Amino acid sequence: MKNYQRLLPAAFMIVFLFFMTSCSTAQTSPDQTVTLSEFFAVPTSKLSSTADSIVVRGARTAFTKGFMRVDFKIFNERGRRNVINYRMRWLDRDGLMAAPYDAWSTIAFEGQQETVITAVCPNDKAVDYILEIRTN
Repeated sequence: MKNYQRLLPAAFMIVFLFFMTSCSTAQTSPDQTVTLSEFFAVPTSKLSSTADSIVVRGARTAFTKGFMRVDFKIFNERGRRNVINYRMRWLDRDGLMAAPYDAWSTIAFEGQQETVITAVCPNDKAVDYILEIRTN
């Protein structure tokens, strides 16, 4: 019986330490979450924006049957509705226009809303892009 009385505090301490180490988690912000479809930071050279409250949180690119496709994760930092226009400038290997300018597309965001925009180059010459954003 005395052996059990000695083991009880030691067992309690082991269980306590186990719970303390297993329950401690680091705080992470939502844009640091890694998913299977991970978005990568967009370099400023690939973004031309005059919209102050619109943030491009990430992008990912893929080539589908030789055509370049880009997904952008865009966030409205304002606390209210915001309307923007956007278009793509597709570039070839030499940095020249691979296709004519896309028409301006319009999208409305509610306050603190995030959305994903997908753009596909109309031909297979593009290897790079510049996303242009302006307020409506």
